[in-house]
Amino acid sequence: MLVRQIVREHAFMTIGYTLLLSINFATSIFFWPELRANLNEFANIAKIIPVPIVQSLVYMVEVHGYWAYFGFQQLFKGAGVVGMVAAALLGSLMVAREVDNRTAEFLFSRPISRLRLFMVRWTTGVCLAVGPFVLTTFLGWMASSLVDESLPFQQVGIATAYLSLYIVMIFTVSLALSTFADHQLKPALIVIGIMLVNLAIYMVKTLWNYSAYKLIDLDRIIPIASEVYPVWP
Repeated sequence: MLVRQIVREHAFMTIGYTLLLSINFATSIFFWPELRANLNEFANIAKIIPVPIVQSLVYMVEVHGYWAYFGFQQLFKGAGVVGMVAAALLGSLMVAREVDNRTAEFLFSRPISRLRLFMVRWTTGVCLAVGPFVLTTFLGWMASSLVDESLPFQQVGIATAYLSLYIVMIFTVSLALSTFADHQLKPALIVIGIMLVNLAIYMVKTLWNYSAYKLIDLDRIIPIASEVYPVWP
């Protein structure tokens, strides 16, 4: 009953999140043939753009081709941008929403332990945060054949599992903060704000090693193709 209630409450957000991810992978695949045909031109333009992350991305695509492009467009952007915002919002609403709507007392009056309530919300929230990302990633993987590209299933599966952990991390932090919040959006704003700062740091070459986004950049995704899996540091 609790799971059904949570899914019903967050159905609209989950559908919107899935649509955003779908639009992302659809447009990415649509523009790949043009990028592939004019890669040298894009590389020359990137060399004069004083943004190291852009230059690094173009270099990666030059060397590793479609796998680097797919890794950035679907995995990095899908988990690190769209997935990050969705996970932060979902985590924020899971507990703080009950306090904000003054329904927490009714919820705690049920003959269910608080730990079980928390774990049900965490488990359901993880499914809502990760499910659309996994679904759209594999749809993108299957749609790659439309542009005469293919990627090994195992390779994409491992990368997707790794990026899913990143979404789970953001969701869990946001959910933990929501247990202390008296307004449903405060935890989300805090987490999104912190992640945007990390994204800004990631854009600066001398600082990007200190960004949380370094955990999911192409340096960690691309080696999966050679069975070199992401580890810390």
